Amino acid sequence: MTDDTNTTDTTTTTTPQPPTDPAEEWEIQRDQLKSQADAHFRSHSYAQAIADYSSALQLDPTNHILLSNQSAAHLAHGEKSKALQTARKCVECAPSGWVKGYTRLAAAMASLGRYAEAAEVYSRVLGEMDGENVVARRGLEECRARERGVSERRREEAEMVQRELDRQRAEREEGLRDGGSGKDGREKKEEEEEEGKKKQTNDGASCEEDDLLDDFFSEVENVTEKPKHQDVESTTSDNNPDEESKNNRIKIHLNDLGTSASQINRLLQTNYEWKNLNPYYVLDIPHTIDDDESIISARYRALSLLVHPDKNPDDADRAKAAFEQVRKAMNQMNDDVKRKHIRALIEQGHKQGKRDWEETKRKDASSSTTMDPEKDRQGLLAAQSKATMKIFAEIEAKRRDVERRKRKFEQRERAQEDEEKTKEKNEREHDMRWREMGRVEKRVGNWRDFQMGGSKKK
Repeated sequence: MTDDTNTTDTTTTTTPQPPTDPAEEWEIQRDQLKSQADAHFRSHSYAQAIADYSSALQLDPTNHILLSNQSAAHLAHGEKSKALQTARKCVECAPSGWVKGYTRLAAAMASLGRYAEAAEVYSRVLGEMDGENVVARRGLEECRARERGVSERRREEAEMVQRELDRQRAEREEGLRDGGSGKDGREKKEEEEEEGKKKQTNDGASCEEDDLLDDFFSEVENVTEKPKHQDVESTTSDNNPDEESKNNRIKIHLNDLGTSASQINRLLQTNYEWKNLNPYYVLDIPHTIDDDESIISARYRALSLLVHPDKNPDDADRAKAAFEQVRKAMNQMNDDVKRKHIRALIEQGHKQGKRDWEETKRKDASSSTTMDPEKDRQGLLAAQSKATMKIFAEIEAKRRDVERRKRKFEQRERAQEDEEKTKEKNEREHDMRWREMGRVEKRVGNWRDFQMGGSKKK
């Protein structure tokens, strides 16, 4: 990040004193240490500069110039968290509106990838302290550019997933037209790629969340119920959208969804927080509807009418929870990038489910020749549903693990800051007591010298 990171404040740190009161010894020593540290910083000896700034801060723990320079030294030395902690203390100790403290703070935040927070600090400098500050203006521009870059990378990743999905779909269609020629080789390659992705996805959820996932996965193993409402797409596609009104579309969905009680029970079944990660499952529509927003919107309105708390006064609490699940699902569907990514995950789950079902049939030799076609279809649907739910649950577990690690890191940062504050407070109190004792001893010594001098004159 652009900042005055590579410069230190050479302003003298001597506390203003009355003209008749010369600087005390500790102040002289503090300024000498600061000068040494500044020289080490300019020669890129950052570790030695940090050590000298620390020694100077032991003599004057709340000196904002020393804290500002030490933050710059930490950042130049690659110690980003320490740079942030020191910059925060600098802002606390500095006079109100001291711009350099805030630019140090923003630079440390940006180095840790906290571009939004850094941009907020730079904006505060420009809006409240110094509207012409070059460092803050340039830093704000860079933070916003970095944020745009992150968003752009995420969008490109989503587009890449969608292109891969389109490519696989085109290959599947081509294989069907060619009578399945060349299919085995492609499927084998896809299986190897999926196994590699699956190994990467299976890393590290917390122990507590592992217990929840184990409970969820064990339930998924027993999925045997038939998928309901698979004919939604055919029901809606048979009608001409230009000839049917919005109310008629909602009525079709209401008839298909069943009763309020059945939908509330479906949305709040055991482990619903994991099962409802798939918004297509929550809205009870197939993912193959693509981007037909009229169907999605009509489905959302119909389902909302069924589970709305006002429509279910006898079960208002559960209806409110179910309605919240529907609202969250629709928020995801309204985001085009998220919707494409979710469809890609479902396609991946269906492919994995198909492989799992074929493996199950191969293990059961008797069913390979005698299985009823309808039973085969239902078994395939159940395997695909199970594999899809696992993918969503594993991704959510990893997201929660990242959030938990972030919270722990922030807690460690705060604990470290509290510990350093306590240590500095104790050192400051000790230093004050030491100074007071030194003054008393000096006064006593002066008095004794005066008395002895007076006695000699007599």
